[in-house]
Amino acid sequence: MKGEVKLLPYLDEPTSLVGKTFLLHGQPSRIESIRLHQGTVLVHFEGKDRTAAESLRGIQLFLPKSELPSLPEGAYYDWQLKGLAVVTESGKDLGVLETILYNPAANDVYETSLALIPAHAQFVLSVDLEAGRMVVSDDPGLLK
Repeated sequence: MKGEVKLLPYLDEPTSLVGKTFLLHGQPSRIESIRLHQGTVLVHFEGKDRTAAESLRGIQLFLPKSELPSLPEGAYYDWQLKGLAVVTESGKDLGVLETILYNPAANDVYETSLALIPAHAQFVLSVDLEAGRMVVSDDPGLLK
């Protein structure tokens, strides 16, 4: 379709963005359709032709938090996890979750100044957003 742009979404279900409105170059623009083509997500914004689509190259799209799709219990957005205090189940302070290392071939990894923690239930025991804390297993292999 003419006027489509490639999108690198940070969502499991990019089709949930259909109908959402973003600001593009200061103007509100609604996503009219999303389709998958050869492993790529292609988006068409309402009223955008090929020339307009080319002007969008390299921009980032953000949704207000109120527009984000809800997640199942136990799933979190990255922005909710960054900045959490990370402690072991025995109470050892491992620092603050600073970075999420994305690994499509295996588990993502949460990084603090002291540890690398696989994003897996075996290692991440609990997340308490209200308390600002993540509890991880007492595994010496997590320490840098």
